[in-house]
Amino acid sequence: MAVFVDGQHKTDYGHIILSCDNILQNSKKVSDTPSRGDGISAEDERDIRIVGCELIQCAGVLLQLPQVATATAQILFHRFYLVKSMVIHNYEHLAMAAVFLAAKVEEHPRRVRDIINCFHHYKQHKEKKPVVPLDFTGSLYVKMKNDIIKAERRLLKELGFCVHVKYPHKIIIIVLALILEQKQNTELIQVAWNFMNDSLKTDVFLRYTPDQIGCACIWLAARMKKVVLPESPPWYELLDCSQETCTEISETIMTLYTLPRPDTAKLDRAINAAKEAYELKKSFNEKTKKDLKDSVIKSTPSYSPVPEKETSKDGSPVEHHSRESGKTQKNGSDGYKNGRRKHSPSRKRYSPASPRRKNDRYSRSKKHRSRSLSGSDTSPRRHNKHRSRRRVSVSSHDDSSTDSEAAEARRKRHEDKKRMQDQKRIQEKIRQLEKSKERKKDRIGDASRERKSHKVK
Repeated sequence: MAVFVDGQHKTDYGHIILSCDNILQNSKKVSDTPSRGDGISAEDERDIRIVGCELIQCAGVLLQLPQVATATAQILFHRFYLVKSMVIHNYEHLAMAAVFLAAKVEEHPRRVRDIINCFHHYKQHKEKKPVVPLDFTGSLYVKMKNDIIKAERRLLKELGFCVHVKYPHKIIIIVLALILEQKQNTELIQVAWNFMNDSLKTDVFLRYTPDQIGCACIWLAARMKKVVLPESPPWYELLDCSQETCTEISETIMTLYTLPRPDTAKLDRAINAAKEAYELKKSFNEKTKKDLKDSVIKSTPSYSPVPEKETSKDGSPVEHHSRESGKTQKNGSDGYKNGRRKHSPSRKRYSPASPRRKNDRYSRSKKHRSRSLSGSDTSPRRHNKHRSRRRVSVSSHDDSSTDSEAAEARRKRHEDKKRMQDQKRIQEKIRQLEKSKERKKDRIGDASRERKSHKVK
């Protein structure tokens, strides 16, 4: 659907808006993350973000990635932990997945094997252990590779595949060179650039736009180098920024330099403790839900289909007679199930459609049966009684076995017939081949005789 926005013709393809402004949050949202709810303190969360960004920066140097790809990976790292907890998702695996994804986004792809090797090398060097190359055929490498692939998919899912990042690096060059006319002051440009790279370790990219961050870095670099910038009118208002915003961003960046170096062992212990508390809370909630469900089931009245016991007018239980045992039993006593009489097995009746045997009495003709009736001395009533007994005795045989025997016989006849047909077909082919050979010999003999007769002539 075509619409006009600010006098410009635009096309509305849907209700999903993919822009850099969608991920900007207020300070309350950034401070109230899922990691805080799982027991991670604000200081530990800040240190984990710094350690993760340092891992990404070192991996980018070892992999010879451009700074744009490294910055993208760090911003994606911050965005993910805005909606997910560090207790559930390992920050090292996510850092590797962020590098792997950012390298593809910025069109500088790297292999998973190279990324794992760089992180493994950096970890050994940081812990002051002997550097041993990773065995790419071992189970550790396979596990790390699977973890990276899963973390990348999870990262894309949580971000909604919105991995576009806008950087303030270009803004710094444009503002200092064109607007502020500081193109020759390379030292000022370098300091502002360094502040920009260090700000990637903080959460300022989750709260402010790239233009505001670029203005804050220039404003802070000018204060450090004591360079006077125009204030009437203020130059940062051109980029929709205020002095309060520049002050807040600058304070966040400067706080980074006053912090002690994060202790990874301490952070790992804090994460493990929070993870144990999370698992305990999860198991307790599951147990509580199960107990609540059991209590609800027990308190719910059961509606059994068992009928009430039959009673006579005087209140005594009604007696039933069992056909199987021939004994008289009371309603609900042994031999009955839930006050109901057991069903006796159905008798097998003779079916006229069932296959008849050779010696079956009923396969005889009516004429033969009439003779047997006329020649017998018994009365018709007695004969009918004897006939009913015969019928029950005949029907007592299993019809299923008779059907299976008949089917087996039909199958054998069909196989024999097919075998005979195949043999006849083969014999006919052999006979035709022999005839063709004889005709060929006759033709050869006639041709040789003709040649001999021509020679004689």
